[in-house]
Amino acid sequence: MLVGVGLLLMGWLAPQVWSFQGQLPITPQSLLVVLWPLLWGWRIGTASVVLYLLAGGAGLPVFADGAHGWLHFTGSTGGFLLAFPIAAVVVGWLAEGQSAMKYAKGACLLLLGQLTIVVLGLMWQRAMIPVKATWLETMGHLIPAILVKCALGTLVVVFVGRLLTSHKTPA
Repeated sequence: MLVGVGLLLMGWLAPQVWSFQGQLPITPQSLLVVLWPLLWGWRIGTASVVLYLLAGGAGLPVFADGAHGWLHFTGSTGGFLLAFPIAAVVVGWLAEGQSAMKYAKGACLLLLGQLTIVVLGLMWQRAMIPVKATWLETMGHLIPAILVKCALGTLVVVFVGRLLTSHKTPA
């Protein structure tokens, strides 16, 4: 059930593009693919991410800005998409085994997942397209969006954590 809910949330929210005055647009796509495994573990999270990628590849408009199709896996943004399941496994595996999610750890894992996606995606992209900007310049432009996504994700982790602990039945 959680895999299906994750797939539906990713398919619904990931195509959204949030624009802030003159800044790079922010998409919740990379946040969602690390948030779900953080909340529910690497197996559920990674299964949701793989199904999400298959749905987008098969033609459902679930990628950023409603994009879809297998061509996106081979183009300059393909590295970001292919990094999604890697980040899901890493974040989900590191989060598992916690009886109570520590919110600071959750925030750090969200950041790790975002950075995994960005670094792997940029490596792929820079191998395909010559870029004049240095890694430091590129990361300087991306860090604000990454931090916004991590803050939003941490709020979700706190909310879900409190919701789950408030509904525990005493043993």
